[in-house]
Amino acid sequence: LDEIGDMPLNLQVKLLRALQDMKICRVGGIKPIKMDIRIMAGTNRNLREMVEKGQFRQDLYYRLNV
Repeated sequence: LDEIGDMPLNLQVKLLRALQDMKICRVGGIKPIKMDIRIMAGTNRNLREMVEKGQFRQDLYYRLNV
C-alpha cells in the first residue's frame, strides 16, 4: 500500500478488521471469504506523530509493525 498515511480513518478501520479477522466480505456478498495475506505499506509521513494527533489509528499502526 503506497502512502498509507493518506488513508482516511474510515478505511483504516476496514483494513484493520480484515487483518484481524483474516476475512473479507465482497460488496453485496453474504458469505465472508477467508484470506491469507501479507501487507507491505509505505509512507513519507511520520505515522507515530500522526497517531499522537489522532490522524492514524494506533491499533492499525501496531498491527502493521508486527
